Amino acid sequence: MNIAEIRKTLRYGNNQQLELMARGILCRGRSHGDMKDLSHYANEFNDVRSRIDAEDQDYLALVFILTAHLNEMKNGACACSIIQKPMYNSPERLGGILEIIEEKFVEKDYIVYTHSRCLACGKEYESKTVESGLGQKVIWSEYR
Repeated sequence: MNIAEIRKTLRYGNNQQLELMARGILCRGRSHGDMKDLSHYANEFNDVRSRIDAEDQDYLALVFILTAHLNEMKNGACACSIIQKPMYNSPERLGGILEIIEEKFVEKDYIVYTHSRCLACGKEYESKTVESGLGQKVIWSEYR
């Protein structure tokens, strides 16, 4: 993750570049350290978010999600709190944040159950990946 490039995109990027930047951060490998470093720039993300026109908010949904997450982290939240955001957070996409402890497929229900643990705070989660429309949906809960 190149913070200088991210900040450059925040300052000079168009809507497409902003959304691709947010998608890259949220959907590719990132670590707790990456997100903690990036949270120091939450105010810059807030400035960009405040300048987004209302009609562009749906297109730039990942920018809004990333900005909210960075604000939470700046205020002490762990990077694993991203699983509570309304986006497709599969356990595989969270490889730098969570470790997968166990995964099992239930053929009868066509559901993948995954038991994961946060690499930083140790909190454990269970996710269910289910078919939904034309894709998949992941439902997260704390592991019991």
